[in-house]
Amino acid sequence: MKERTLVLMKPDAISKKLTGIIIDRLEHLGLDIKGAKVRVMTEELAREHYSNLAGQPFLPGVISFMRGDFNGISDHRIYAFVFEGEDAIAKVRGALGATDPAKAEPWSIRGAFGCFKDGVMQNCVHASGSKEDAQREINLWFKPEEIV
Repeated sequence: MKERTLVLMKPDAISKKLTGIIIDRLEHLGLDIKGAKVRVMTEELAREHYSNLAGQPFLPGVISFMRGDFNGISDHRIYAFVFEGEDAIAKVRGALGATDPAKAEPWSIRGAFGCFKDGVMQNCVHASGSKEDAQREINLWFKPEEIV
């Protein structure tokens, strides 16, 4: 089934200059980019994006990481994409591998490029986990007219 998913290049991927490699791997899955932008990750946007983690003791660390504080991204930029294609959510999540880079297959994006640095998990990419998450996240990051 043709569907859309949100993909965010996290600060560790940006600082390591991995964005092009990651986009290439996702496009080779047969997916099309339908939206792309650079956006500032404000604390408010981070809290809304990770609203499912509200009240968790590790949420401030997630927000700090996503704003680029651990990777020297002082302008707090994030690269956001909407990918579309047959079974896009499952294909992207399969290509990314396990959330924990230490448990991800070595050929996966997180297995190849993710790591733990100073005790902080850096796994390069966020991708929507379900159709419902994808719709909510795409609406959070993109205006309808920004998606073709």
